[in-house]
Amino acid sequence: MKVVCLLFTLTSGFFCPPPIRKFTRMHYNGNDQNKNHLKGIDYKLGRYRQQMIKLFEEKKKLIKNMTDIDLSISPEEYYKKFMGEEEEDEEQEEPEFVIRIEPYKPEKENENSETKSENFEVFKDTGVSFKNVGGYDLIKEELLQCADMLVNYEKYTKYNVRIPKGLILEGPPGNGKTLLAKGFSGEIKVAFIPVSGAQFQEKYVGVGAARVRELFELASKNAPCIIFIDELDALCRKRSEEGSSRSEHDSTLNELLVNMDGFKSKPGIFIIGATNRVDLLDTAMTRPGRIDKKIFVGNPDTQTRKAILRIHMKGKPMDKSITLDDLLQMSQGYSGAEIENFLNEAMLHALRDNRKEMSRSDLETMSTRILTGFQSVETKITPEQLYQVAIHEMGHAFTSLLSGHKKVIKVNINLWSPKSLGFTLFETEDSNMMNKDQLLGEMMVLLGGRAAEELFFGEKISTCASHDLEQTKKIASQMVATWGMGTNLVYPTGSDYYRKCLEREVDSLIQKAYQDTKKLLSKRMDLIKEMSEELVKTREIKVDELLSRL
Repeated sequence: MKVVCLLFTLTSGFFCPPPIRKFTRMHYNGNDQNKNHLKGIDYKLGRYRQQMIKLFEEKKKLIKNMTDIDLSISPEEYYKKFMGEEEEDEEQEEPEFVIRIEPYKPEKENENSETKSENFEVFKDTGVSFKNVGGYDLIKEELLQCADMLVNYEKYTKYNVRIPKGLILEGPPGNGKTLLAKGFSGEIKVAFIPVSGAQFQEKYVGVGAARVRELFELASKNAPCIIFIDELDALCRKRSEEGSSRSEHDSTLNELLVNMDGFKSKPGIFIIGATNRVDLLDTAMTRPGRIDKKIFVGNPDTQTRKAILRIHMKGKPMDKSITLDDLLQMSQGYSGAEIENFLNEAMLHALRDNRKEMSRSDLETMSTRILTGFQSVETKITPEQLYQVAIHEMGHAFTSLLSGHKKVIKVNINLWSPKSLGFTLFETEDSNMMNKDQLLGEMMVLLGGRAAEELFFGEKISTCASHDLEQTKKIASQMVATWGMGTNLVYPTGSDYYRKCLEREVDSLIQKAYQDTKKLLSKRMDLIKEMSEELVKTREIKVDELLSRL
């Protein structure tokens, strides 16, 4: 065996290019540290070398029966010839994000490394990488900008380069702020310490500051290290206006500020904070030098929802007639957590009936429950009230179809909902910018239910329009007071004259939208009545059926 391995080493040195020679030597030695070194090698250095790493490293075997290397054959044939094994052909997707750096190895290992203190624990492997995070590609790129400097911090300190201290992930809940932080740590293979802002809040004076010192001491012993602080606003809320530093909260925050960027600051520690209220944070915390990036993680757009759906569809069998576009339509407006819950609940609903595949009915049932809620008892109403609910919802739908301002998906009557007896679902827009005409169309669609009830029932209108009227008033007030879209430009002064002008302009916009809606619906009352009667029977009508009747 020694003779065979020696012959392999000599032949690899003469006939293999440098990347292959380096690879073969590492596998011949068989040391465990070589496996760690392979993780930082850039996968773009050569397809042949990439396939060799996949075939040997993933199998966790050393080279055996090696006599010569023939570069004219493929890596797969080479593997079968010298390893004596058959391997299934599987299409491997190339990872979207790979750290293209070789991890820096310090001259001396940290002998004081600890994995746990009294209140905090270090996780060497989070088990999560960016492959587990669907979409948000630009945010991943922003995070990876800090990777090289964090992993190779000892190398960069020689060149007067300021190492970033941290970043803040802000945005509504359920969109993956914590998951992005865990994926960032797992992607660059460094220690990870998760904490909560509430862990530093105690009634005893000095406890919070002591825990901050404990946290940074543990992180410095495991550098490079990421400290993830969830609910950052609980720890870094603005200090008292009087300037007093005697309170427990202020002393805890001061200790954190000093450890991040002060005489006691330590290299190799990166702070990631997550919060829903970045406006509450102290300005000393959010300044550059302590927090170098602020990244907003909003609700996923269409492409991000596709990526999230692909991740959570794995392992959940569903009917072949269900496509990704169907799931995209059902999950419009959902956060990342709601998408995961949507598919999970649909699978549980199917298993409850002893079925091994999700059906379209399972998905639509769970989508409706997420939108409108669920109660254990069906609401009891008379047939006349049910017909009035159908007229109201058809008013919304036909206002949208006839005006062309919003795209309808479906109209539904759901007596199992504790919130509303019916709803009309519209497509959401990825853009947040709207002009005056679009806002007036939004108001018309909101008032469509109330206008349809007045056209069919006169003064016997119902309470179904309460939420619609509230939203209409809110839009009209913003158009006049915030965006200057009234007939006359009204600027806020706080005077009685200003309030009268504001009320007059808001009322003018609402009345105009309402009259236009009534005029639009009065031309198609026969069709509205026909579709309402069908909605009472079927409880749900899709947009295709509505368009076929226009």
